[in-house]
Amino acid sequence: MNHSLRALRTATSAAPWRGGAVLKMLFGLVLATGLAACSEAEAPLEKQKVHPVKLLSLSDEGGGVIQRYPGVVEASERSNLSFRIGGELRELKVQAGQEVEKGDLIARLDDRDARSELNNARSSFNLAQATYKRMKYSVEKGAISRARFDEAQAEFQSAQAQYSQAQDQLSYTYLKAPYDGVIARVPVDNYQVVAAQETIAVLQQPGQIDVIFNMPERQVRAIDRERAEAGRHEDAALAWVRFGSGESRYPARYKEHDTSASEGSLSYEVTLTLPEPQDITVLSGMSATVELDMQQLTAATQGQWRVPVEAVVTQEASPDQAVVWRYVPKAGDAQSSESVNNVGSDDGKDAGKSDGKQQEATAQGTVEAVPVTVLQATGEGLVITGELSAGDRLVTAGASRMEAGEPVRPWVKEAGL
Repeated sequence: MNHSLRALRTATSAAPWRGGAVLKMLFGLVLATGLAACSEAEAPLEKQKVHPVKLLSLSDEGGGVIQRYPGVVEASERSNLSFRIGGELRELKVQAGQEVEKGDLIARLDDRDARSELNNARSSFNLAQATYKRMKYSVEKGAISRARFDEAQAEFQSAQAQYSQAQDQLSYTYLKAPYDGVIARVPVDNYQVVAAQETIAVLQQPGQIDVIFNMPERQVRAIDRERAEAGRHEDAALAWVRFGSGESRYPARYKEHDTSASEGSLSYEVTLTLPEPQDITVLSGMSATVELDMQQLTAATQGQWRVPVEAVVTQEASPDQAVVWRYVPKAGDAQSSESVNNVGSDDGKDAGKSDGKQQEATAQGTVEAVPVTVLQATGEGLVITGELSAGDRLVTAGASRMEAGEPVRPWVKEAGL
């Protein structure tokens, strides 16, 4: 080997031009190899033309157009208890949160004046009654004229009415519970002078609650009156109420609405009613979220879907026509696409999910434009209608760059992302 190296050095030193030729040959060989490698790496570029797209599946559940409104809880049966007359509070028997039964004493006014008037009325009544009896006996005997008897009878009836009124005035100094319930609020203090009709206590009847919210004018106009009225009596799921950040929602029924707009806004106050939840504590004044199925209330029972805003686009050829891009799987991928749609259900297993992701990653198809009409915009997207059905999958990311017949594949979120 050493002998060969010495021979190579001798040949190179003896003929420099031959060494340059060898280097040129080696450089050409490396360049040719690199170009061949590049040409072989270009082949996968054809596969990269199948763009991954994020898809949204339309489901039967997603067909309902659910509108959400902030609301306030109030008791269905609520009474502001007050006296018919004014006076000084001498007894205040209740406090907020206290349970009372029908007939329980809530408060009592100073009744000295009322008792004095009652005593005077009783005396006048007794005198008039005695006079009337004497006059009646006398007129029967013919001792007095009929006119004198009529005067005595009128005086007796007047005294009787004043006596009854004095009794009522005394009873008005006592305030009692009209039904079983819970005291929600007591805005006055004992020994305070109160006016007639001034609220002494707020009484609520447990078991049923109301939720009040405001609905914009344009949505009120769209409601079908017969369906709203049927919601009072039927068990159809048209409205639900959520309390706080909990996931549970409770079915509610339409109760009433205002026929005049709220002051300073083009909205109308609507009241829903529902049984008081037993699993959570709900008090008057708490906040709530009302969910209405506007699709049912407006009699638009089919063909409406809520989709993200980015899923609805326009094409250059028809800038006035909104479209969505529907994913069309290849014939061979149709079955796998159906199985992928079932992945993620409650009865699906981890192995099934893994197989579904693998099928989704290898599935391919194209997209087609479906003309749609935008009905309204909500805080969660756009409500559209068109030739769509449950199970259709729409492109939600990159829809503005799609073209008819463009090959795509569903994008699958990798583990850990």
